Amino acid sequence: MITTRSFAVLGVLLSVGLAVFGVQVGLAVKKGREFDRYLTVRGLSEREVKSTLAIWPIRFAVYADDLPQLKQSIEKTKGVVQVFLTEQGITAESVSYGLPVVSDKDEERSREDQNPLPRYKAVITLVVRSAKVDVVKQAIQHADSLLEKGITLVSNEYGDHTQFLFDGVNAVKPDMIKEATANARIAAEKFAQDSKAKVGSIRRAYQGVLEIDDRDVATPEIKVLRVVTTVDFFFE
Repeated sequence: MITTRSFAVLGVLLSVGLAVFGVQVGLAVKKGREFDRYLTVRGLSEREVKSTLAIWPIRFAVYADDLPQLKQSIEKTKGVVQVFLTEQGITAESVSYGLPVVSDKDEERSREDQNPLPRYKAVITLVVRSAKVDVVKQAIQHADSLLEKGITLVSNEYGDHTQFLFDGVNAVKPDMIKEATANARIAAEKFAQDSKAKVGSIRRAYQGVLEIDDRDVATPEIKVLRVVTTVDFFFE
């Protein structure tokens, strides 16, 4: 049998339940608003590093009227170039040769009766690959002395060019990301001071790509590493 007392108890329980529900809704709304209070900032980390590998392609041409003579000229010219490299501190183990590209100039010879050209031309490419970056760069700067030795240097028709590479990215990347994130927090704290707020925990972070650029044209062996991180910080 339902009595007046039962209605009273039910009413009290209902009131308490509504009050608790109201408090929970209020806390949820407050929490939601706090979740919306965040700032997106970027942090930068830069450092200069020395290249760890130098790759220097050298192309030169030799000429002869017959193939046996061309072969002899190729070997002689290779020897002169190797002596130059050895004098510059580059060992034979750091040098590799590609197959010569031979062209027959017979048709051109027939059109140049007054000044006949050698029939055959061979272009040889050798590649210096060395971790002695400074030694290779110094050798490059003295390469014009090969002209005095009768070596005909030719341009890299296939786009090969000297490269200075840095292969220690994995060793420095974690510290750079850490530094970039710390710089992002510093930027957020400066903004928070102006807003009379406090920087909280990280809401979300995006790791940028590590970029590698030459410091300048004169010193391509010096690389500038750059990491940018984008971080969302909660504001309290």
